[in-house]
Amino acid sequence: MTDDRRDPETGKFSPKFTDQELLAAIEDMEPVGTGELADHFDCSQQAAYQRLSDLHEEGNITSKLVGGARVWMTK
Repeated sequence: MTDDRRDPETGKFSPKFTDQELLAAIEDMEPVGTGELADHFDCSQQAAYQRLSDLHEEGNITSKLVGGARVWMTK
């Protein structure tokens, strides 16, 4: 990550994509796996999973296990 994405006050990096962009990608690709979304946004699977988990906890998306893999869908 480059320093231009780091908030000068908090030191935290800003995400490469917004929640709205993530929700739109899920809607376009659903059901979609974490790995597919990570590839789509050129980020790690861990970063994608954390963002997806947050959206799930907020009630914005649903998920289920399919063949041992978690897939994500819009509500």
